[in-house]
Amino acid sequence: MTPKRTDVSRRDFIRKAAGAAAGAAIGTGVATQTAKADVYKSILPQTVIGANERILTGHIGTGGMGKRNLQFCLLRDDIQPIAVCDLWELHRQQAVDIVSNKYDAPSTHVYFEEVIENKDIDAVVVVTPDHWHTIPSIMACDAGKDVFCEKPLTTMIPEGRALIDAVRRNNRVLQCGNFQRSGEHFQEVIELVRSGYIGEVPRVETWIHDGKPIDEIGNPPDEDPPEGLDWDRYLGWTEKVPYNKNRFLYNFRWFLNYSGGKVTDWGAHLVDIVLWAMGEEKQPKAVTAMGGKYVMTDNRTTPDTLEVLWDFGDYIMSFSNRVYNGFVERNRYGIMFHGTLGTLYADRTGYEIFPQKANGGCEPKKVEGVYEGDMNQAHWENFVQCIKSREDPISFVESANNTARICHMATTAYVAGGTLLWNAETERFEGNDAEAVQKANAWAHREYQNGWSLTSPYYKDWA
Repeated sequence: MTPKRTDVSRRDFIRKAAGAAAGAAIGTGVATQTAKADVYKSILPQTVIGANERILTGHIGTGGMGKRNLQFCLLRDDIQPIAVCDLWELHRQQAVDIVSNKYDAPSTHVYFEEVIENKDIDAVVVVTPDHWHTIPSIMACDAGKDVFCEKPLTTMIPEGRALIDAVRRNNRVLQCGNFQRSGEHFQEVIELVRSGYIGEVPRVETWIHDGKPIDEIGNPPDEDPPEGLDWDRYLGWTEKVPYNKNRFLYNFRWFLNYSGGKVTDWGAHLVDIVLWAMGEEKQPKAVTAMGGKYVMTDNRTTPDTLEVLWDFGDYIMSFSNRVYNGFVERNRYGIMFHGTLGTLYADRTGYEIFPQKANGGCEPKKVEGVYEGDMNQAHWENFVQCIKSREDPISFVESANNTARICHMATTAYVAGGTLLWNAETERFEGNDAEAVQKANAWAHREYQNGWSLTSPYYKDWA
């Protein structure tokens, strides 16, 4: 549990973010929309789950992370998965096999709307490729269901406001998969930074480096999609392109149409902790990114070398990534808070404080031996308790959107190729480089295509 002063800050943050979202939603007509899709017109709002009642879940996306979250659910006796959904038959069957080890076989579905229309389901678990996080989550909220959605919460900036509005107008609980928040040692890190233990903190570093071969994912040819795979549905609102196996399953992360590379993959976890410690109400004044695909010879469209700087006015945060060389002095990923009294290093295994004696220093401190699975289980515990209490979970929607948005700023600055100023009120970029600003806003606010929309009925054929 976080201390009360943290909760007060959180309430202020929610109030401000929700107000901004509501204003934007009213301006675009989102707030006045109601669910019109035939597939769930008749759904009634869910009742509040009782203290001893089992939560029935529907799982949308059962690939690698989808199966992992399914297994975390099955570790509990108060959750029963009753429906699984995936565009690929192999993943659906794997999910059925996992569930069948404990419960009756769940129903299987190709399309997520079939899960959402099931009136018996209390909560949906969205573990799709990143570009499919928003629409199923919004529709689930409209259908009166709570949501566990993997990170990053969104793929571009306008999705965040639409999702916040859906959660709040429907009084839903949404937990994002930023599970590090549920780690006790990370919560200690937050309090150490906030309490001034390492002094003032004007500089924070985050990084993730990998030592991959330069032809890591290769250059497979475009081809016909596997039998039974609805490729058009997989692409959804993004540009229509031929099937390529690297755009499917795990490697979608390395294509800008569907994700943002390492900065939205691992960076979302690292940046999330920094923002929590340094104050989520703060917005960057500017962002700049430099990098490129310099050496990788495969068909990814995300950079293999990236350096990002965000200027928050009273501190600077950075993110660094190399794909082809994982050499580091400590761990291939991590966070360093550089304070006037000491430096705090943190990762998923623990943290350590190194005193800075020139300014008086602080006492050294070290925690190690943390097990990552404990954080995931605690994250699910928090979600379950919030479903029952109707309180906001630890990775609540405004916070998760803020983390995703700041990561998207990095991708946008990379795409635009310039230093960008950020207007937090309009959620648009500004600056002296008119060409970079135009390119940035066009990318960060790109339109949904192929009949999909952020407003009800969300898809033209459901009108």
